[in-house]
Amino acid sequence: MKLYSSSGIIFRTIKYSETSIICDIYTREKGMKSFIVSGVRTARSGSKAAIYRHLNIVNIIAYEQESDKLARIKEISLQYHYKLINTDVILSSMAIFMLEVCRNAIREKEANTELYDFIAHWLEHMDARSHSHPCLHLLFMIELSHHLGFGPMTNINDRDTYFDMLEGMFCEYHGGSEYIMDLEDSKVFYKLSQTDREHISQLQLTKMQRNSLADQLIKYYKIHNSGFKDLNSLEVLRNVL
Repeated sequence: MKLYSSSGIIFRTIKYSETSIICDIYTREKGMKSFIVSGVRTARSGSKAAIYRHLNIVNIIAYEQESDKLARIKEISLQYHYKLINTDVILSSMAIFMLEVCRNAIREKEANTELYDFIAHWLEHMDARSHSHPCLHLLFMIELSHHLGFGPMTNINDRDTYFDMLEGMFCEYHGGSEYIMDLEDSKVFYKLSQTDREHISQLQLTKMQRNSLADQLIKYYKIHNSGFKDLNSLEVLRNVL
């Protein structure tokens, strides 16, 4: 059986039998892959299971699996050692939220190196920050939407000031549509969409504005990403911010 090597991000780990786990890894070379890993939940396995913790960025050597059966990993090692994400409550909560967004939103199983690098670089960028910003997860959602093919247009002008989530662009006000953000949310949405990671410290939003924008972004994803679900990690994140 052929082997391949790739970097990957641990997206999900679930228990399987008494000693095994099933692990979903978003790999750079092969896209989304599911693996069965035996013997990692035993007293003698030591810290072996810790490497399969979600969010970890790893290097793997795995067996090619042409069918839909679960594949197996021959070797695995950490590619990136987190400095803050595993210990900082706010950064950890943000990263878990972002990971849940990715798990919900990424439908393709094929390799997408540009998307993989985008997610990995975001995690490494957050881990390198000495201070977190409460809008990082919202900016991530906007940037991710562009990679997924439904990024918003920023065509705001004196006439088109309301963001139409269905069309993905700013428009004149049309009363009664559930898909159009109100004026306040539209302005905040535009400000965020014009911000980048390096200058996000200049963006100051209230907690109410952030919460409202998070709800609107989740709604936006649901409109354009079939099967996108409510995020379990959202309430936890709101409690720590």
